[in-house]
Amino acid sequence: MQDIVSDELKRIKDSPISDCLESSNSVSSAPDELWEYSGLQDAYQGECEEILLEMQRIFYEDLRREPAEKEPKEGIESWEDEQDEYLARAVYEHMQLNDEQVQKQIWCPICKRGELQQNHQLIYCTLCKLQLNRDDEVNLEVLRDRLAEAHVDHLERGCRLKPKFCLETKFGLTALYILCQDCSTFEIVI
Repeated sequence: MQDIVSDELKRIKDSPISDCLESSNSVSSAPDELWEYSGLQDAYQGECEEILLEMQRIFYEDLRREPAEKEPKEGIESWEDEQDEYLARAVYEHMQLNDEQVQKQIWCPICKRGELQQNHQLIYCTLCKLQLNRDDEVNLEVLRDRLAEAHVDHLERGCRLKPKFCLETKFGLTALYILCQDCSTFEIVI
């Protein structure tokens, strides 16, 4: 490697282009000088110490500034944490405002898209044909509790399939039933 670089340096010096260049005077005649660089040993010792002291000073300034910039604001350590905290608070506040609405909302067990509503005579779905006659004892809260109990009873039998719900009219009474063909469940919900 050393021989190749020395030969190339010699060719550059001997070429007619080097005569035109002003830098050709600065290149030494001995190719071995290229390989005799001693680096920091020839450098001024005081200059190295000054550079190291300046680097040390900058390092300690950065350390002093860092805690002031990175102090967590109420437990928030980064921008992402701050955003997460904000979103969590917004969702919590929204849930608190709409808590009563959410508890009163019951989805239709038959079509699973409509909302169950009630009037003085019926409990009905806003999208499908579900209609149940309402008595004094039966309302949406009772129906919600019965639907939850029917799901729990079905799961306690060990069946993990999603049951279906249907309306059947027998003996002049229309009732809501839970139906699962896998575990042969067929029971009245309300």
